[in-house]
Amino acid sequence: MSNLEDILGISFAKGTQILHATNSSEKVSNGSIFFGLPGITQHGSKYSKDALDQGASIVVHNDSNGEINDNNIFYIKDLEEKIFNFLNSLYEISISDNNFFAFTGTNGKSSASYFCHQLLSNLGYESLYIGTLGVQLNQEKFDKTFSSKTTPDIFELFDILKHTKFEDAGNICIEISSHALDQKRLNQIGWLNSTSILNITSDHLDYHKNISAYRDAKFEIFKMRSSIKLIDEDSSKFQDNYDFVQNDEYKLTTISDRNNFSDIFFEIIEISLNKTIFNIYINEPPHGYHNVTKKKYKFSCSLFPEFNIHNLVFAICSIGFDDFEENKINDLSFLKLPKGRSEVIKNIPSNVIIDYAHNPEAIYNFLSSIKDYYQNLIVVFGCGGDRDKSKRSMMLQAALKSSSKVIFTSDNSRSEDFENIFIDASQDNNIDNVVKIKDRKEAIIYATKILSDNECLVILGKGHEEIQEENSKTSFFSDHEVINEIYK
Repeated sequence: MSNLEDILGISFAKGTQILHATNSSEKVSNGSIFFGLPGITQHGSKYSKDALDQGASIVVHNDSNGEINDNNIFYIKDLEEKIFNFLNSLYEISISDNNFFAFTGTNGKSSASYFCHQLLSNLGYESLYIGTLGVQLNQEKFDKTFSSKTTPDIFELFDILKHTKFEDAGNICIEISSHALDQKRLNQIGWLNSTSILNITSDHLDYHKNISAYRDAKFEIFKMRSSIKLIDEDSSKFQDNYDFVQNDEYKLTTISDRNNFSDIFFEIIEISLNKTIFNIYINEPPHGYHNVTKKKYKFSCSLFPEFNIHNLVFAICSIGFDDFEENKINDLSFLKLPKGRSEVIKNIPSNVIIDYAHNPEAIYNFLSSIKDYYQNLIVVFGCGGDRDKSKRSMMLQAALKSSSKVIFTSDNSRSEDFENIFIDASQDNNIDNVVKIKDRKEAIIYATKILSDNECLVILGKGHEEIQEENSKTSFFSDHEVINEIYK
């Protein structure tokens, strides 16, 4: 115990047992040490007494005005600087020994990090995926124990590593949300192998308030020091706003499918529902590449549409090209899309696709990329309640551009009235081809009834999710389950 005491600079009462560390009062159990840290709305020190009542052995916080009149509550001014070393020592896990591949972006970060995980695992490397889909060690079944939010904080990360017994040096593929970057949840990791910005459009403005603040949050990923820093060319135009990316250590590598003079250029040679072939050209390799000059690599896979190839290219470039051959087609047919991402439902008599698209750009990009494969698209989607209202009309507009019919329905209305959400979405839109059905199951059933043989039903918004939040209550709901019931 003395080592833990030395790290924090305090002395525990004789016989104190520490089994677990957390900064969430909801996760305190017998033998926990509770870290009271600054939160979004209030300081965690407010929960000091509650944590002790729930079985915490020790409470430490950095609130100069917080509770300290208890033998088991300690004020530590520089507490945040000590957390990482404390957790390393408590769990006997050296996080720094792992290779981290981190992805952010308005769209595609789940897919890119999952592709990265699959690539590493298939190449024979130990790999752990952490993100929206849950946690997956190598090719084991997904563990959703830790899926409450896209990106864990440093306490949850150690919990995940302990839970999965992922203690040896390996590879961790992780998606990092704008919230996590803004809150600097993982800044203590230290050095990463690669960091990537896939794209930056508009999202989560209910939290970030404006696009500039949202963009600032995304660029925080490059403050997490890494050997390889990748960015899509459209987003790279904003780098002049950030002084910390102007030196060699922080040099960004641009990726593009339009500009063949970008640092890394890729082109799709052919694409279909079943097979895609593409080339990657390395014009200016990142600092983290070894023995790579100007080279061309060719790949094949079974992924579609085009934006998934964009996500895959980022995954490939993140791990580097040491395990790929230059003068042959590298076969990546083993790659699978995450559940609920561009997912074509198999073994049913109709064309049905489920996708997670839940912002204007994602909806537009997805629908426009698949519309040529089918006679018409019928789209079922909704807008989340208690979230950015400014994007609702743009979401409906994006859905209408590529579809013959839109069924507008509930998608986590939360505490908002569904009718008001629909009114917001209808603003400045022609709704002649829009049917409003509040009940999401009924909306999907209706869509299947009007669907003809050469059309495709596209269900957007939830993807892999299996919940519906309505009237401040959470209940089970799965788009997949509804479709399976209809066509069983």
